[in-house]
Amino acid sequence: MRCLSSLILALVTCGGTSAQGTKVTFRGDHTVLAGEKPFFPIGLYYCGEEFEDETGRLFKDLRGYGFNTLGYYRYGTPNWKKELDRAYAAGFRVWVRGDSGFDLDVPGAEKRAIEQVRALRGHPALLFWEFQDEPILNKVSVEGSRKGYQLVKKEDPNHPLLVVEWPGAADRFQLWRGIGDIFGTDLYPIPRKRMYGRLPNHDITQMRDYIAALRKAHGDKPVMLVLQAWAWEPLNDGEKGYPTVLESRFMAYQAVIHGATGLFYYGQVHCTKPNSASGLDSEAKDAATRMKEFAECLRLNKLFWEKHKPFFQELERASSIFTLRDAKPGEAIALLKQDPLGEHGIESRAKQSEKGPVLLAVNADSRTRTATFRLPEGTKNIKDVHVLFENRKLAVTNGTFTDEFAPYDTHVYSLSPPAPR
Repeated sequence: MRCLSSLILALVTCGGTSAQGTKVTFRGDHTVLAGEKPFFPIGLYYCGEEFEDETGRLFKDLRGYGFNTLGYYRYGTPNWKKELDRAYAAGFRVWVRGDSGFDLDVPGAEKRAIEQVRALRGHPALLFWEFQDEPILNKVSVEGSRKGYQLVKKEDPNHPLLVVEWPGAADRFQLWRGIGDIFGTDLYPIPRKRMYGRLPNHDITQMRDYIAALRKAHGDKPVMLVLQAWAWEPLNDGEKGYPTVLESRFMAYQAVIHGATGLFYYGQVHCTKPNSASGLDSEAKDAATRMKEFAECLRLNKLFWEKHKPFFQELERASSIFTLRDAKPGEAIALLKQDPLGEHGIESRAKQSEKGPVLLAVNADSRTRTATFRLPEGTKNIKDVHVLFENRKLAVTNGTFTDEFAPYDTHVYSLSPPAPR
């Protein structure tokens, strides 16, 4: 049986998969289609130790969190192909950053880009190509990247190109209009005292504002967000430097409600070597102090992931809801009224499953709100509504139900019980 499995993997990764089988496109509503099947990427940035682990134990652990997509920046290392093979066998797709960020104004970049794309374009793990990270901040050549975009699209029309931009350049996002297929930005607003981002809103509710800024700059294109799974200064801020589970849940669902077609998380689960980029390091000059402070960073990081593991597992389950088509008017669970009134309160998105309507809802307010929702016509016999992921139900009276939202609360309503995990 082991030999048969090895043969199948070899056929898949050595060109046995058709271009159609590895093709990644977008549905009309921008849902990612991987091999024509809806796919919601739940990604993680720093995974070097997982790729290096030949036992597969660390990959298995990551899948247990619910992640299905990983950042891959190791092309050209001696074992890059074996690493991608192991990742795919473990159930992961990857996004791959181009050589020189696909900026063809860099000397020699065109030749290296062609070699990279031709080497990887048939691998079934490949989901997206990626330009240089935060290109406006890093002063990447726009015209060089435009040439890179045209080159990659010619060499590999089956995989989209991703641009993740620095939110501090929100007023210049349009510089990259037409260069890329899916656009995102990275939002790390905790702790709030940092006043993170270019736009006036520095709260965790800024997900909607940056998605709107991406749409304003790039038109009707797919968008995604990179969210916070790390701390800027863990040694100074302690646990308060990380998002709480309630905050992470709000940010994820608000992003989806406003149209994000994938969520990547900036952070690192497994870490044995200091990594300043993910806040797992020390600047102390004394070796003993550095070791002690690195250990404290690891303790705080481990605590974050232990508390968040159920949330990430929820995201994996909820992804099948995220990829549902939006409910049509008249067939959706709809907000009827809320108290108190205000410009920003309950935000929601209605989905339609085979078993009936589903509603994603968040309270984008620092105040508690009470909301009443109306069921669509034709559901008069419904006696209660399921609140998914919370193990509770709400009574329905005359086609309506009422629920309370604590500050930044999130609820998911369905007429049918949750599917078994």
